Amino acid sequence: MRKISALVCLVVALGMAETPSSATGRIAFVNDEFQIVAIDADGQNMVQLTDNDGGNYDPVWSPDGRRIAFFSFSNQDGDLEIFVMDADGGNQTQLTFNDNEDQEPVWSPDGRRIAFISNYWCPGSENRDDWDWDISVVDADGENLSQLTNNTANDDDPSWSPDGRRIAFLSDRNGGLDNIFVMDADGRNVTQLTDYPHSIDEELAWSPDGSRIAFISSRDMFLSEIFVMDADGSNQTQLTNNGAAVRQLAWSPDGSHIAFQLPFNDDFEIFLIDSDGQNQRRLTDMGGFLGGSKPVWSPDGNSIVFASCCDGDNELYVIDVDGNNLTKLTDNEGFDSDPAWCPVE
Repeated sequence: MRKISALVCLVVALGMAETPSSATGRIAFVNDEFQIVAIDADGQNMVQLTDNDGGNYDPVWSPDGRRIAFFSFSNQDGDLEIFVMDADGGNQTQLTFNDNEDQEPVWSPDGRRIAFISNYWCPGSENRDDWDWDISVVDADGENLSQLTNNTANDDDPSWSPDGRRIAFLSDRNGGLDNIFVMDADGRNVTQLTDYPHSIDEELAWSPDGSRIAFISSRDMFLSEIFVMDADGSNQTQLTNNGAAVRQLAWSPDGSHIAFQLPFNDDFEIFLIDSDGQNQRRLTDMGGFLGGSKPVWSPDGNSIVFASCCDGDNELYVIDVDGNNLTKLTDNEGFDSDPAWCPVE
C-alpha cells in the first residue's frame, strides 16, 4: 500500500537517515526566512550565509564552487538585484543597481559572467506601466552590464551553452506563447528553435555536452511532456508520454538520464528516464501533496537532492539514484526550498 500518512512518511525518512547517503559536497538552499543556507550532503555543518531584512532567492554556485550568485532586495532602492558572495557567505557584493527587478542569475561556464532577466519599460510604449522581461549579462565583478534583448515581448529563462558561446532562452515574441530561441553570447544572431502551433515551451536545459536541449512542452491537450532536440532545433523528439503535467527536468552530469517531477497517485514524486526516452522509473515514494520536487543531481551523478512536504514542512532530502540511502537533510518548522549542489566536491 502506498504511503499516504505524514506520520508514516516521517518515520520512514528518519529510519533511512540512520544509514546516511554516501553523497558528499555542499548544498545551498533557501530557508523559511528567505535566507540562504549551506549544508553538507550528509546533513552536517549547516551554516546560514545571508542575514538581512530582504528576501534572498535562487542560489546558484559558480562553476568553480567558490562563489554563489543570488537575487535579493537591495537595501538602497528596494528593488530585486543580483548579488554574489563567497561560498562561506563572505564578501557579499551587489552587482546590479537597476530601477527594475533583476532575477534568475545564471553563471557562464567560465565563471566570468552572469546572465539574468530584468523587467524593462517596453520600448515605444506610452504606458509607463507597460513592462516586459529582457535578458542582460554582467561580469562577475559587476562591470560591463549589457542588455542582450530589447523588445516588447518577454524573454526569460536564459541558459548558457556548455561552451559559453550561446544562450538559449524562452520568448513570447511570436504570437504570445513561449517558444525556444538561441542567440550568441553577445546577443547577436537570434534564432528561433521551436515553433509548434498552440504549444507553450518551458524549462529548457542544455545537455552537458551541448549537443541537445531538453525542454517541457504542452503540445497535446495542454499536457506537459519532456522533449529533446538537437542544439540547432532539429530532430525534436518527445521523451515522455504520461498524460500529466511534467515539471522540473534536470540532466544528469553525464547526460545519460533526466530527472523530473510527475504527478503520481494524488501527489508529486521524482522520476528518472534515460535520455533516449527509455526506462522511465519512479525514484521517490514520499507521499503527501508534494512528495518530491526540485530534483538536483550531485556532481558525480550518483545522488539527487530534492524537496518534500511529506511531513507537513518542506524539507530537503538526498537519495541515491538507485533509490537507496534516503537521507533527511533538514528538519525545520518551515519551508526549505531551491536546493543547489556545489559543482566541485
